[in-house]
Amino acid sequence: MQAIKRTIFRINVGLLVLLISLSYSCEDVLVNENPNGANLNELTPDVVMPGAQTRPSVTFMTTMNQLGNTMIATWSGNAQQIQAPFFDEFSNQITTDFYSGVWDNLYVRTGNLTNIVNYDGPGNYDYYKGASKILRTFYIQYLVDIYGDIPYTDMHLRGNLLFPSYDDQEDIYRFLIEDIDEAIAQIQNTDTSTAISMGASDVMLNGNMNHWIKFGNTLKLRLLVRLMEKAETDGETDSFIVSEIASLNQTGVQFLTSGDDVTINPGYSDEATRMNPFAELYGYLPGGFGDPASTTTSNATVGPTTFLVDFLNGNTTGVVDTRLARLYTPRSGATIIGNTQGGGGSNARLGLGLLSSPVQDGYIMTASESYFLQSEAVFRGYLTNGSSAKALFQSGITSSFNRLGASIGNYLTASDNVDGIGWEGTSDKIEAIITQKWIDLGGTNGAETWIEFNRTGYPSDMPMPDIASQPNQAKRLLYPTSEYTGNSANVSAYNQNLDTAFNTPIFWDVN
Repeated sequence: MQAIKRTIFRINVGLLVLLISLSYSCEDVLVNENPNGANLNELTPDVVMPGAQTRPSVTFMTTMNQLGNTMIATWSGNAQQIQAPFFDEFSNQITTDFYSGVWDNLYVRTGNLTNIVNYDGPGNYDYYKGASKILRTFYIQYLVDIYGDIPYTDMHLRGNLLFPSYDDQEDIYRFLIEDIDEAIAQIQNTDTSTAISMGASDVMLNGNMNHWIKFGNTLKLRLLVRLMEKAETDGETDSFIVSEIASLNQTGVQFLTSGDDVTINPGYSDEATRMNPFAELYGYLPGGFGDPASTTTSNATVGPTTFLVDFLNGNTTGVVDTRLARLYTPRSGATIIGNTQGGGGSNARLGLGLLSSPVQDGYIMTASESYFLQSEAVFRGYLTNGSSAKALFQSGITSSFNRLGASIGNYLTASDNVDGIGWEGTSDKIEAIITQKWIDLGGTNGAETWIEFNRTGYPSDMPMPDIASQPNQAKRLLYPTSEYTGNSANVSAYNQNLDTAFNTPIFWDVN
């Protein structure tokens, strides 16, 4: 019997290593089934998990990150080296093909998480199922925040339902909150004597289930915080938040804190198609990391806006923010400079705080974001089981400096009385929270900063691109061409056009 167990173990480990190696080098791994190979539904969760975690993270770290950073005034293009960089973004050419990879990749690739959730074979895989439900919620929230209504109830049924119906976006939010509650309960209440540990199959948190619970709590808080602007004028939404946040106010509930960043690393290496996806796209060619002669096209293109540089070097606020020198580094000379979006100038390149190694961990959710979410929820009077709103706000700033490798010095004291970035100096505390979140996540999670800008209007006075054809930033993306091709009966009812992207907000956007 022991020999049989060892043989099975060797087979599973071998398949696991194969799937990890393929999960970020083959676009179709664990998405399309090979009729001559193993049926995906027959693979156990420990085999599916590495690819299920890895594939959507590529889109999140690259496509979604770039989308958000170019839709608001974080990233500009280097027009001195690249002709008309980000022309579509800065001139507002939003079509059904504009960043369609967000939908096409994220929606399909979260299907592997659903396969784990629905696995009904032998073995107690509650840890896998709970973690998969939390991670799926993380990505589905972004699809709602970027597109609005999406197929949720009918999602990932593949051949069983080829034309899924769309669910109401607000209903989906409530479904997602239920999913998190169920996931945490599944992790906490499983039979620990039979539960199969995730261990090395978990390329994010290495099977640390307490960390997964913290991630789930923080994600639930983010869903609720996203509703808080709407709750100011909608009593039913306010009541819903009060009822749902009660579980987060219980003694012993934990959120992500310093040292708890949610990251992913399936075994990145300094080889083509195997690096950290962000580092590979925006960094350097294999074997040439840090060498200006080995930069990628995206590295030659991407840099900060003039608005951001002025904000961080003290021209706007009077306070020098040393995170600037970690986020960006001079492209030439000794000065970090920005360019306007659509302008004809050059800009600095990405710095060591964003590009440290070809094998760097990928960030999914950071402790700093968690602190800023907690701060807002405490300030608004919903979250009561924790520190003061100001203390959480400043913990978020400190965590941001630490993650980026910047020296915080006297920044907390120097900025405290400054309007827009300091707690005491800003009359609307939400402005200070969201502005600091914008600084912190620019480059790491651009999608989040764009969504939060749409929710709150902060940072304020953010300029439009020089070549903008619209008077305001886009509020959403349009459903992609793939939906009009494959699910036309359901998607066509929305009758979207360019005006939809700029004038039809997501349900929580009441500004």
